Amino acid sequence: MEVSQNVTNALQHHRRSVIRSFRSVLALLVSSSLLAVAHGATSPLLPPGSVTEVVFEERIAVDAVQQRAASAFGRFGPPTVQNSVDVYRLELVTTGLDGAPTVITARLYVPVDPVRERMPLFVFGSGTTGLGDTCAPSREHLLPQPEGDYGSYLPAYAANGIVTILPDYLGFEYPGRPQAYFHAVSEAAVMLDAARAAQALFRENPDVLGLLDGTVIAGGYSQGGHAAFAAADAREIYAPAVTLAGLIGFGASIDVRALLLEGPYYAPYVVTSFAHVYGRDTVDASEILAARWLPTLEQTATSVCVSRAQQVWPFDVDQMYTSEFAAALRGGVLWRDYPAFDALLVANRPGFSGHGLPTLLIQGDQDVIVRNGSQERTVQDLCAAGSPVLYLNIPGARHRDTRPAGFEAAVAYIFDRADGVAPPSSCADW
Repeated sequence: MEVSQNVTNALQHHRRSVIRSFRSVLALLVSSSLLAVAHGATSPLLPPGSVTEVVFEERIAVDAVQQRAASAFGRFGPPTVQNSVDVYRLELVTTGLDGAPTVITARLYVPVDPVRERMPLFVFGSGTTGLGDTCAPSREHLLPQPEGDYGSYLPAYAANGIVTILPDYLGFEYPGRPQAYFHAVSEAAVMLDAARAAQALFRENPDVLGLLDGTVIAGGYSQGGHAAFAAADAREIYAPAVTLAGLIGFGASIDVRALLLEGPYYAPYVVTSFAHVYGRDTVDASEILAARWLPTLEQTATSVCVSRAQQVWPFDVDQMYTSEFAAALRGGVLWRDYPAFDALLVANRPGFSGHGLPTLLIQGDQDVIVRNGSQERTVQDLCAAGSPVLYLNIPGARHRDTRPAGFEAAVAYIFDRADGVAPPSSCADW
């Protein structure tokens, strides 16, 4: 995948400007022919993984990385840091639901003068932020309260010499569609195309950005773990040139059926998104959700970001669902009573294709969103499918704590994969 010469020239010019003055922020645009591909638009000229725009945002000094990390790391910080970080906003091409190319936004965190000459690449999927455009991870800095606080968390990886990219999921800034929430096919495309875009930028601009070492790790928090596992399933067919070296999940929400039972206030997001992806004839909200939620479902689900979700919807199975759906969900018989919907949940439980990738799963023993039992079933199924799985269950950690609590383990895991260290496994314990 080639990067436009306009992008290359602009990157080189801009990095020199950054060296002269960290305060300068320059937009780096590609040619007008490439800019014809806008969010939600399509073009036959640009294959998936192409970069259509690069904008330098800022350089974060070493001490500033730690200062910013305070909100994301809390009692689990401060994180170890070694180098400054440059932050870029990218627009890149991925595959839309109709199979045509479409553009998404991503943020790229690049180490400045890292200890290692060649750097691994970490593609990070965000946890649930919401379905509407205002909830997109790339826009969290515009909200009163960041959804996920990724701008405070992810620079810590780059400050340890790991190039890190955070893509928005398909559907953000896509006219007429909400985020394709827990849709494995589109999540996989987004993660793999983010990897291709980052690799293309570094390949064409080594003097500006540095060198990658060829190691690609896919990981993420909650929904992002789902996206990383989806990428592992799809890589061989969709993006065979992206060689994944491993997976990392922080409170990874792999089983959407389990999430509907254990975290019911996510259900309006799931139902609304699936109805858009698969059609309302296949996903009938009135058969799933209690009648009180239906009149404003679409408007609410596409406007309420996740930090407010529990203020709007109940964390209670009986209040969220119809009595029939709640009984089937509790009884484990969705397959019998709601076969069409259950088939979608099964089809969107990724990670068990036999990809064999080494996996680090970080779980908090106080997680009430992805319960210990659900995560342990994921470990068992991954082990049975042939993946060496290192399972870390951290005492006292809640769902959102898994990211900061597992940070040091994740950094070590990434570098071990880069160095060819044999992956550890907890599978013998299962």
